[in-house]
Amino acid sequence: WEAGSISEAVVSTQSTGMQYAMSDLMNSYRELAVMCASSLVISFVIILLLGWIAQVIIYAIALLTAIACIAGPAYFWYVWYEAKVEYDESTLQLESASENVTTLMYYAIILSVICLIVLLLIIFLRSRVGLMVTLFKEAGFMVMRMIVILFTPIILAIFIMAWAALWTFVSGYIYTAGTPTDLEFTRQYLVNPNNVTDANVTMVYFKDHDYIIWVWLYHLFGLYWGTEFFLACHEMAIAGAFVQFYWTRDKRKVHFPVLRGIWWVFRYHLGTVAFGSCIIAIIQLIRTILAYIQNKTKDSQSEFVKYLLLCLQCCLWCFEKIMKFINRNAYIYTAFKGSAFCTSCKKVFGLLLSNVVRVGVINCVGMFILFIGKFLVVIVTAILGYFMMKNDDDLYFWAIPVLIASIFAFAVAHTFFSVYEIGIDAIFICFAEDETKNDGTPGREYYMSKNLMEWVDNSGEAIKNLRRKKKQQKAQARVGKSNDVASSKQTTPMYPDLNEMEMTDK
Repeated sequence: WEAGSISEAVVSTQSTGMQYAMSDLMNSYRELAVMCASSLVISFVIILLLGWIAQVIIYAIALLTAIACIAGPAYFWYVWYEAKVEYDESTLQLESASENVTTLMYYAIILSVICLIVLLLIIFLRSRVGLMVTLFKEAGFMVMRMIVILFTPIILAIFIMAWAALWTFVSGYIYTAGTPTDLEFTRQYLVNPNNVTDANVTMVYFKDHDYIIWVWLYHLFGLYWGTEFFLACHEMAIAGAFVQFYWTRDKRKVHFPVLRGIWWVFRYHLGTVAFGSCIIAIIQLIRTILAYIQNKTKDSQSEFVKYLLLCLQCCLWCFEKIMKFINRNAYIYTAFKGSAFCTSCKKVFGLLLSNVVRVGVINCVGMFILFIGKFLVVIVTAILGYFMMKNDDDLYFWAIPVLIASIFAFAVAHTFFSVYEIGIDAIFICFAEDETKNDGTPGREYYMSKNLMEWVDNSGEAIKNLRRKKKQQKAQARVGKSNDVASSKQTTPMYPDLNEMEMTDK
């Protein structure tokens, strides 16, 4: 009886708490709407200022790390010195005290070596970090020129939800499919206390086909492939918008870059995104099969088999992440070069390998900066909600609406910053290709902006040539010959004009 009462009390408490939560959400719908709208505005503002925010955060982290690398070993050596002096002055020198002094010395040496390596890395990577800050600024400039690109993930979400709904609908048919089979058995019926009658009963049930497991695997592969296909189309469309800005010298001539990027994907590159997404879907299907085997055999596995399956899962997870990274950069390369998927993978792998230090800095530090941006959006939204709701007497738990708004703010920030992340990758790939193919001399001018030009090896000469060319163009404009002379002096671009380029997906 007591156990039943406790169970009923717990259920009643949970039900009451749910009612309070729903009541708070209903009573705070105005504040929720304000917080959700504020998260959109905050995301816009942070993206606008992200270049300068990234610069402040990066240099602050570098300065604090350098101070820690100097102060940490100094403190350990001071502790070791104090322990050494105390040990030498002690009349009773224990072996444990001697081992403590020796251990402190080893710790101080190890820490000094590690901090020296970190300091050298900070000095060595200083220019690479500067390039990353410039990439953030360039991406921010391009995003502000095509602000509609921030809303493309909404279209992506609609397509993915529609695909998931279709997949679920078809799953219902597969689950209920089978062969009608008769099931006969005998049941005993009690007619009266002294009479029991046997009766033959025939029931019909649907027996699964022998090949139903293969149907489910095929269906599951379709879910993975379709989802990855839509994601790949989104990445290439965004990359196409960014590369239009990069490979056009006069940015004012770029019109409707987002629509043109989407058109390029569906007109020229569906085969590329289908093949790349198919690779990812195959890896995900193998991981799913492996997880199914693990679950079915978890009680009969030896320790060796268990750790072997875990290692295989870990390797496949790493392989999937690597392939997604290569695929994204291959899509970017295809967006401005028009090459086939395998060719793009080969070319972009060479670019990334020749810029491995830059890639490491951009992916590690850049990912941290983007996380800081998302965190700022969530924190500011939550603080705003707290001050709006803390004195509201109609609410039982103000934390619940704030939590809901914070989750929405994170989703909005992740949506916006994912576009920003693809933009940074696209600009970097274009920058690496531009640096490889051009040298800034007349006839082989860089397509990059002046800010990015500061991070190439011959930046001084390239900037001088750029200034000289601009002065010549201004002088020609003064005498009214700008059109004729510009057409006669125009250099042949490294790639066809993106406004007229017809790319074939081989």
